[in-house]
Amino acid sequence: YHRSVHEGTREFADTCPECGKYFNDRGYLSSHMKIHRNRKEYGCEYCGKSFNQRVAYNMHVRIHTGEKPHVCQHCNKCFSRKMLLKQHLRIHTGEKPFTCVVCQKAFADRSNMTLHMRLHSGVKPYTCNVCNKSFTKKHHLKTHMNYHTGVKPYACSKCGLRFSQSSNMRTHFKKCSSTTFPDLPTPPSSVSSPLPLNMSVTPPVSDESSCAGSIKGNA
Repeated sequence: YHRSVHEGTREFADTCPECGKYFNDRGYLSSHMKIHRNRKEYGCEYCGKSFNQRVAYNMHVRIHTGEKPHVCQHCNKCFSRKMLLKQHLRIHTGEKPFTCVVCQKAFADRSNMTLHMRLHSGVKPYTCNVCNKSFTKKHHLKTHMNYHTGVKPYACSKCGLRFSQSSNMRTHFKKCSSTTFPDLPTPPSSVSSPLPLNMSVTPPVSDESSCAGSIKGNA
């Protein structure tokens, strides 16, 4: 069996009859066939979502359990998937295996390179269904929608004024932080000196339109 794997002499039994994809192991073929049969034997006990492969099921369950078995040896940051750890390690190694074919700029992550390529191609796949404005990134569209919905999730920590765009909030914050407010004059003390012996303070009256207290001379 092992020799036949290297020589590529396995029988038709390891070839998917649906799509013709070839497998070196019957177990892999059996798992692959579930995709065509749409058999989802592994159901999540937390949310009910089903999967046709145990590997996909195990990775999904970690969303609920919070399990992150893959640990970075450099900074001890943990990840739920081995692929995520592999991507993270490039921060430490400086590896950038994905290169833009137009300007040769290199990226550590394929998705970032794909986003970058849209600058050259002009592709903007995310379109606003209100005004038809298009964007290269999904989160740019989400932020743009705040204009239409009136949602203002960004608040100035200085004055509390809210904004629909984070860029507008940052611009405001710089102005708000640099603004100096003049000191207000200290109000004079209500009692700057002892009252004369012939003066007294009357108790407050119940009428809200009247003064809270008045000073009058004794008879």
